[in-house]
Amino acid sequence: MKTSKNFSIQHIVGNQQPAEKTCKGLRKLTQCNKLILLFCIISFSTTYVNAQDEPRQAINICAIAIPFMNIYVVNYEYLYHNRHGLAARIGFAPKLEDAGTKGVGWQAVLNYRWHFSPKLKNFFVGPYLRYNFVYGSGMAETSSYDFNVHEVNLGLNGGYRWVSKIGINVVLAAGYGYSIGKENLMPTNPVIESAFSVFKNANNTNSAFLDAPYYAEFSIGYAF
Repeated sequence: MKTSKNFSIQHIVGNQQPAEKTCKGLRKLTQCNKLILLFCIISFSTTYVNAQDEPRQAINICAIAIPFMNIYVVNYEYLYHNRHGLAARIGFAPKLEDAGTKGVGWQAVLNYRWHFSPKLKNFFVGPYLRYNFVYGSGMAETSSYDFNVHEVNLGLNGGYRWVSKIGINVVLAAGYGYSIGKENLMPTNPVIESAFSVFKNANNTNSAFLDAPYYAEFSIGYAF
């Protein structure tokens, strides 16, 4: 009887070995799944953080325009829903002059930019709306006069923004549009009209604010 009992116990213990192996295998499989899940979580978190670190705003100035054209320009862009750039621009020219005429120019631009990829650093294209306001006074022969000009320009532009790892960015863009303007000369006569026409196209600074169908930007700034 003892022998029978010993045989039964050994038989039962021996039969438990495959079950134990199965349990160990399941434990290993569960641990493997945990590792895979942990790896996926870490990968997703890293990707999400990197996506969040991508700059979505930028402030730039047109540095070349200041020394060469005496125009001060500030640009701002916000990237909305990855591909939609909403941009604004303010320009100021304190010294428009030539042909016996002096003036001051202000400029405001609203710009939509569709980005080819979901980040600031890439090519873009879109419409823009620009408003120019210039006022001043001049002398035409023996006649003095005052003037103001309102001009609206609607057009299409495209370009590229480069962004470094530390946020320094450069924008190069160009465009063309249709302009509608209104000139007010006070008083007015053929001599004054002729002098003012010369003033409008006397140099690049004046032509950037008066009868300007072109859009251009070469700016540098910080993206964040």
